[in-house]
Amino acid sequence: MKIFLPLRRVVLLFCVCASGASLANITTSHALDLLRSMSQSFSTLSYDGVFVHSEASNINSMRVRHDLMAGVEYESLEDLDGDKVEILRIGDKVISVYPNSLVANMRSPLSTPFKRFRDVDGDRLVKGYEMVTDSQVSRIAGRNVVSVKLIPKDKYRYGHHFWLDEKNHFLLKHDMIKTDGQLLERIQFTSVNFDPDLKQGDFIPKKDRYSEPVLDTQPKRVKSHWQFDWLPEGFSLVWPEARSLESGASMLLLSDGVTTVSVFVESTEQPKALSIFNMGATIAGERTIRVEDKLYLLTMVGEVPEPTIEKLMTVLMPRSNHD
Repeated sequence: MKIFLPLRRVVLLFCVCASGASLANITTSHALDLLRSMSQSFSTLSYDGVFVHSEASNINSMRVRHDLMAGVEYESLEDLDGDKVEILRIGDKVISVYPNSLVANMRSPLSTPFKRFRDVDGDRLVKGYEMVTDSQVSRIAGRNVVSVKLIPKDKYRYGHHFWLDEKNHFLLKHDMIKTDGQLLERIQFTSVNFDPDLKQGDFIPKKDRYSEPVLDTQPKRVKSHWQFDWLPEGFSLVWPEARSLESGASMLLLSDGVTTVSVFVESTEQPKALSIFNMGATIAGERTIRVEDKLYLLTMVGEVPEPTIEKLMTVLMPRSNHD
């Protein structure tokens, strides 16, 4: 028995489906435009603000200042809790400022938490996330915001929620969220000024502080001898070559457009079984792999779920001589 739908209903169904697909495309396009504008705002805007970074049981407040003077970027990141630690960046030069040499040797370097959002890749993002924008008026740090949600399409990445300044699209708040809704990490500005009166002197270490200049040198590019047999949808290698580090390790970098996984491979003499370390939103893994008569230590670090690191560590293999 054949069933015929009235022509009017068929046309109506087609219109509803077509409009839904069109709306989804518009939403995705709008979300990508907002995220691209956000990534540019970090280096083009002048700002002086205080934000709170919380992860697991750790909460830390920092002050960040940024300006563009005569074509050169000036940036300062100051830890407002505990030791008086400050990182100054002038162009490609980085200066670490510590209260004394003991703290300098004990503390790991500071880095701006939103630095990882400076290279948003839309082509990768659409493969791994559904995108939702919310224009409902809300306020953060006294400023109106718009929000963008990235909802994972699989289990190999976390969700993200961005709140951007309504006028200049600067990132005022970011949440990283597990698929069960658990909050893993939050960055939120409590105050920010986009018209600060900053001068070059604001980015010079004070005389009463101990300072250790560090040049931010670029690692040497080398041919990559490794490849992945599988990657989560949307993830791909950022660099066509590997990077050679001073330690002798080769570094590869994976990204899905917003999240990165760093991969390190180096020769070793000691076998090591697979071990996974949980550091809040960051997961790290180590194991050794044998290629013919050589043993290599493989280390991976990324803000991705544990199953992602576990699987990635089983699918790295040497390139064939024909690649």
